[in-house]
Amino acid sequence: MSLIQSLSPEFRQRCEAIATEQRSLLRVRSFEPLSADILATKLGARLFTPDRVPNLEPEQVAVLLASDEWSAGIIRYNPLWIVYNPRHALTRRESNLMHEIAHVLLNHKPVGFDPVTGLPKRKQNNEDEATYLGGCLQIPKRGLLWATQRKMLLPQIAGHFGASEAMVQFRSNVTNVPVKC
Repeated sequence: MSLIQSLSPEFRQRCEAIATEQRSLLRVRSFEPLSADILATKLGARLFTPDRVPNLEPEQVAVLLASDEWSAGIIRYNPLWIVYNPRHALTRRESNLMHEIAHVLLNHKPVGFDPVTGLPKRKQNNEDEATYLGGCLQIPKRGLLWATQRKMLLPQIAGHFGASEAMVQFRSNVTNVPVKC
């Protein structure tokens, strides 16, 4: 089952509304880029690379810094700490962080931590929801419509929103807003 099929139309609409609300609180319009750093700051989150996480065991730091197999994770909720993979491209970092921020905005509860990496374990439905909301936060449907009305091509839209081309294509697919390459 695809992501779009697993999430109800009501949930998807709610995600667009959450993205609009968060942007409104920051006075960022739907067609303007929104940095994950700015949204994280608004939420009081601290962002870390593994080597900057206080009291993280050296073995965990080494495992995390050597791996591309993880993206980001919430390692503490109060205060909010998010660790991200510094090996990933800046566009993927944005997507990774928006995904983690989406978990917070959706009030997802942690399900435990992996003892080797120290990263949170996953609940698939929560991951699907955070993926969808993370995309909405990064590129709202109204922002995508704005870009296509201006005849922007996929690479231009990606550059404008600080997103990967894959994220633009994902948003195009799930919103039914056609984007030209």
